[in-house]
Amino acid sequence: MDKKRHYLLLLLAAIVGMTAAAAVPSGYYNNANNKSDQALMAALHSIIDGHTKRSYQQLWSDFKSTDCNGTTIIDRYSTTQYTYSSDQCGNYSGVGDCYNREHSIPNSWWGGSDSDTAYTDLHHMFPVDGWVNNERGNHPFGDCAHGVAKGTGKLGTCTFSGYNGTVFEVADEYKGDFARVYFYFATRYMTRMSNYTSGTGNVVFTASTYLGLTNWAINQLLEWHRNDPVSTLETRRNDAVYGIQKNRNPFVDYPELVEYIWGNKKGSVWNPSGAPTPMLTSPANGSTVDVGTHTGEGVSKTITVKGANLTKALTISVSGNGFSVTPTSITAANANNGTTVTVTYNGTQSNATGTLTISSTEVNATVNLTASYQSGGGQTEDEEVIETWEGCSTGGYWTQEVQGAAFKWDFNNAGLYARENDHWNGSLGCCFGKNTNSAITMNEDVHNGASKITFYAAKYGSDANATLQVQYSTNGGSTWTTLTTCTLNGTWQQYTFDMDVTGNVRFKFQQTAGSRLNIDDIAITSNVATPVEPSIAITAIAAIEAEQNGESSIVTGTVTADDNTDDITLTVEGNFELSLNRRDWARSLTLDPTGEVFYVRLANTSTVGNFNGTVTATTGRVSAYADVQGTVNAAPVIVGDVNMDGSVNIADVTTLIDYLLGGDESIIDIVAADVEQDGMVNIADVTALIDRLLGGASAVMKSGWDAYPAIGGIAVENYTGENLEVYDMDGNCCAVIMSQGESFIDMPVGVYVVADDNRSRKVVVK
Repeated sequence: MDKKRHYLLLLLAAIVGMTAAAAVPSGYYNNANNKSDQALMAALHSIIDGHTKRSYQQLWSDFKSTDCNGTTIIDRYSTTQYTYSSDQCGNYSGVGDCYNREHSIPNSWWGGSDSDTAYTDLHHMFPVDGWVNNERGNHPFGDCAHGVAKGTGKLGTCTFSGYNGTVFEVADEYKGDFARVYFYFATRYMTRMSNYTSGTGNVVFTASTYLGLTNWAINQLLEWHRNDPVSTLETRRNDAVYGIQKNRNPFVDYPELVEYIWGNKKGSVWNPSGAPTPMLTSPANGSTVDVGTHTGEGVSKTITVKGANLTKALTISVSGNGFSVTPTSITAANANNGTTVTVTYNGTQSNATGTLTISSTEVNATVNLTASYQSGGGQTEDEEVIETWEGCSTGGYWTQEVQGAAFKWDFNNAGLYARENDHWNGSLGCCFGKNTNSAITMNEDVHNGASKITFYAAKYGSDANATLQVQYSTNGGSTWTTLTTCTLNGTWQQYTFDMDVTGNVRFKFQQTAGSRLNIDDIAITSNVATPVEPSIAITAIAAIEAEQNGESSIVTGTVTADDNTDDITLTVEGNFELSLNRRDWARSLTLDPTGEVFYVRLANTSTVGNFNGTVTATTGRVSAYADVQGTVNAAPVIVGDVNMDGSVNIADVTTLIDYLLGGDESIIDIVAADVEQDGMVNIADVTALIDRLLGGASAVMKSGWDAYPAIGGIAVENYTGENLEVYDMDGNCCAVIMSQGESFIDMPVGVYVVADDNRSRKVVVK
């Protein structure tokens, strides 16, 4: 069998060569070795600075190398299957009309100048759905749990701590990709970050040459980076961009660099050893978890624990009277896959605090715990909600609905301003106009009543003393009751009024005499009995499978709830969607208070790979979670189906000849075109394909057999009953085929060689 070994050696050499071609260039990051913090960031900047600038028109053709799966565009904003050559924008009126060139860092943040190198920097340019791109506008990326669906993303008010403006939330599978783009951008352009802070750019970028990002943006992007590790798609894109503009994204090549500059490795020296950095992605270090209210039988909270690249077991412990946790240890493998711990409170303190610690010799995180105890099935809370106006849109004097920092308000001749001489608490405050109808009215309720209202107010400048009337409504604004009337002078002071109102309540502030006035920091305090929180649970969800670009399987889940009277909101994260009837699919559903059966499927099957997500059921302040996993398998290759239309016919011969005469490789399936399965595509494959069409499958190979990949293994058509052997890439014989006819061999994923005494075929099992 010397000839077999000869073929094996040739194949192994070819595979080694292909692997080396995609590696990071030798010595590319040498200047960053043994540096930390600002020196490390500066070294990376010098390495990736000065790339080859592309024209805006060239981006269309660049996307074929960076963001295409064959001839299909990889769209990170929708599930549309755009064709590279024909679906460029164009006009659009909805999702799926055409794809556009998206600046993931909006070009309005630097005035839109196309002379700036960043205007066509491929590392942050992506082909995406045109309509969704327009809907995103120039809003920052961020979490918006209650946003409106836009393609596979959402647009709405930011729900991540530190910013409450409008943000665009991308699909979970691309959050890490975009986070690493922003870290790249802050590094590549670190010497001129002040150029990129126009408009809402100033909530993401700072003028600082070190770090370059606001605290809120750093924390948000770190979470996305940690929860969505680098994928093969992202690595391939980095290689493709490097081939075009000759610089790389270091945070794709070495994801741990993010931690050394912005994260939990600051102060440490970076030295790439090739080993990935262990990290704990959930729960967030320093976060707070409310375990709930214990009314006699204890109360528990499930907390997700997930890591990446961990090799050491985690130790789990709690401190604080009345708190306990189970389990007390987690294997590295379970943590990397994602698991949970349950914290229980059985104490008798009305306001208990504790600490959950998750640690090993590799990682450490602490979570602040809160809980309470109330006998008799209820609790008394003292909860304060403050309207600060911070982060809101400025201007006025309006007569329109205004989204405040805490509530929605109807403004009548009132606006939001920042003035140096007005003693606002914070940068923004509300200013009433001069007429006596100037007012601001809440158009949503505070639940659980109110026991006190507090605010800061003063007349404006040299205007006459103003009279302010405070009213409240318990029926959604149909009727109003006057709580108090106060006269404001030029001294900024706090006003506090006690009350005793239960149920839903909203407030109105109206000027009744005088002139302009300022008001800020409206605090509403409730101190009323609230019922025991309901319990809610989700059954385990089975794994989901689909073939690439095919129909997803559908699995069933069930939400159950006890002591619950409110609707349940069911949402899903990741490449999944939900339904109650297996016909209408969405990312969010509303369930009956007692729970319902629901269905889950993969939302997009265009990309081969494994997908992870979470289904969350929420009612009030109580939530339950269930993990969901899905796999998109590669479609089996049909040898001879050169044009990828699902059948083998004369059109495949024409397509193969066109390719051999100089056609674009994107028009063929290169594996299917290798009809002889000898690792090459040439005129012999045309002859073999014609033989197949004229004389049947047995005429394809003169040696009387053919081998090709099938799902989960290798299919062999042995027409003459020859003795065939199957080898792996280490030269080990894995199987022997002696029977005539079609055989199927179950084989693990890998590269194999099927051989007889005279020839061999390479078969790739995916």
